[in-house]
Amino acid sequence: MDHMNDEKNKEVGAKNNGTPKAWATHQARVSAEHNRWDSAHENAIRTQQESLAVEISQQRRLTPRNVWKRITSKRTLTSLLIFSTLIAVGIGPSILTLRNAAEEGIDPALIRRIQVGFQQHSDLDGEGFDLLEPVNGGELQSISSTAQGEHGPDRIHDGLFDPQFNAWRSADRKLPLTMLFHVKFRTPIQKVVIWNHPDESSETYIKEFELLGSVEDPTTNPDAMTLLGRFTVDNPDSKVVFEVEAPTSIRFATISILSTFGTAEHVSAAELGLFGLTRDPGQIPIPRGSGPIPI
Repeated sequence: MDHMNDEKNKEVGAKNNGTPKAWATHQARVSAEHNRWDSAHENAIRTQQESLAVEISQQRRLTPRNVWKRITSKRTLTSLLIFSTLIAVGIGPSILTLRNAAEEGIDPALIRRIQVGFQQHSDLDGEGFDLLEPVNGGELQSISSTAQGEHGPDRIHDGLFDPQFNAWRSADRKLPLTMLFHVKFRTPIQKVVIWNHPDESSETYIKEFELLGSVEDPTTNPDAMTLLGRFTVDNPDSKVVFEVEAPTSIRFATISILSTFGTAEHVSAAELGLFGLTRDPGQIPIPRGSGPIPI
């Protein structure tokens, strides 16, 4: 009996002694296979990334083929469709609403503010920055003769020169007719623009006028004003533009109307504007009159 037990113990011992070696061999084989798989997977991923990078780089090149693909892509066509729809159902009616607003009694000053807010700039008819517009801080301080109501003084510098908006008219034809404006920005005046209204007689259009300016208030210092130019309109056109020979920074401007194209009982204008390129307040030179400088 003891002999049989010893044989079994030897057999079990032999099996136990062989198990760690087999397990170690198996683990090594599995580890090697994992390493090969990891290496192969890593190489495949790297190759895929490099291929994708090359493809993206090729697509970004501005070749005719790539440009055509971008234009005809679903994303571009969808964006274009959405934008066109917004234009058709939003902006178009808004513009028509603004154009019809004057006939419905809406304040023209509000219409101009809406236009400037919608466009995000106050450029007027491609001429630049109009210092006289109320939306830009311009203020008409006095005028020697003006009608009231629908043809009142606000119509002369409200930024609305389209035919559906009424023109400004004077109350009579007493010349010279003077207007004093205060401006917010000291942008050098580069040009003067006059728009005439097609519904007004050409005999009422401005023919000769003077432009004066200063940085001091002429109501307290009458000698402060400096003559910036005297201008003559050749033909009674719908729009006339005059370049100022020496662009000048001002705070106050006087426009003095000297004559018209006829003998009508009043003077008219759809819009008057004094223009600079920007509203930069730090410009020079600054004109000064011959009077004493207030301290």
